[in-house]
Amino acid sequence: MRLSIRHWIVIWYTIWMVLLIVLVFAGIFSGSSYLVERRTKASVIDAVNDAINEIEYDNGWLDFDDVDFRRGGAYIALYDKQGFRIAGNVPEEVPYSGFSDGILRTLSSRGSKWYIYDTRLSFNETDSVWVRGIIGSYDMQAVVSSMQGVLLIAMPLVVLIAALGGFLIVRRSFRPINRMIRTAEEISSGNDLSKRIGCQKGSSELYKAAASFDRMMDRIETSFEKEKQFTSDASHELRTPISVILAASSYGLSHTDDKNAKETFGVISHQAERMSLLVSELLYIARADKGTIKLEKDDIDLSELMDMVVETMEEKASEKNISIHTASDDNVIVSADRDMIMRVLINLVSNAITYGRENGNIWVSISRDADNAIITVRDDGIGISEEHINRIWDRFYQVDGSRSAGNGSGLGLSIVKEIATLHNGSVSVDSEKGKGSTFMVEIPIK
Repeated sequence: MRLSIRHWIVIWYTIWMVLLIVLVFAGIFSGSSYLVERRTKASVIDAVNDAINEIEYDNGWLDFDDVDFRRGGAYIALYDKQGFRIAGNVPEEVPYSGFSDGILRTLSSRGSKWYIYDTRLSFNETDSVWVRGIIGSYDMQAVVSSMQGVLLIAMPLVVLIAALGGFLIVRRSFRPINRMIRTAEEISSGNDLSKRIGCQKGSSELYKAAASFDRMMDRIETSFEKEKQFTSDASHELRTPISVILAASSYGLSHTDDKNAKETFGVISHQAERMSLLVSELLYIARADKGTIKLEKDDIDLSELMDMVVETMEEKASEKNISIHTASDDNVIVSADRDMIMRVLINLVSNAITYGRENGNIWVSISRDADNAIITVRDDGIGISEEHINRIWDRFYQVDGSRSAGNGSGLGLSIVKEIATLHNGSVSVDSEKGKGSTFMVEIPIK
């Protein structure tokens, strides 16, 4: 499963948060152990020194009534020169050991750790006592276990809160990106350039990018609208002079006997007809871009429509000695605009004739599956090379060798695609250079 950038950021953030928490707790464990141990050692030394200050000696008489033998967690005991305990308490699990004046020692006994500190207190040359302090080392293992328990409980909660907080922050930060994606998809699927991201103003780079995207779309929409308006206006304005040219050339052909003049008027008339067709196609494209084309749907028998179109195209096909073959399933009825579907058939058959080979064949068929009616036009002509297949639906696109062989405008297939889209249908092509092409138009059945 491929994760999005948002998920990777949250995962990365959470992993580092876990590592940071572990390192913090490890530092706490280590620091706490050191501080507790240091404090424990200081406590036993302080307890011994305090006890020494409370012992009194008077003419061979030792007074230790004021000594607190259980001070600050430490055990205090007094020993004579021979090592016999004369006062105080000693933990049972701590065995007797020799004395070391002013040295803090560590003793392990029965799984416990003890600190022992001895000081010799001399009263005169002959009389002295040993003051011993014993304190148990805090069971750091118990402390660690306790903190581990806290960690096991707190860490999942902290990680969950951190991950949730990170996810919410990332989601909020990526909101302009998500809106950009949705807007771009809506524009791409619906060809609606008026769509905008419309994010509120923010200081982050993503909000600035979203605002820049909206400004860019404003400029694109303005340019596109101007282009559509120009195409529409120019097409309208060209219709009148072209009509005049056609009428004048027709008049000239019928009122002159000069061979050269007739040839000239014939060329003018032919090119004017091409211009008229181009203007008509441009007007159609302009209306389609503006969304002003209205479908006048009716129940159409595609087989009858196919026969009608083929009959009108046979004269053109005969000029190249091309045979047109037809086949159709029974009762293929669609709810569609008759004129538009006829235009699809005319454009496809005309293309097949234009790019077909001399003495070749064209196969036109109508079929159906469960959901769609399928118009298929196949020829054995010059075909289309693979690198140009995906571009033949573009407006004005013509390919040397495969499409420029005729005198087309490069708008026929784009109009076919536009009509199919208007009918919630689709178009496709299968072609091989030098072997011919097969065009298919699918239209939902009523």
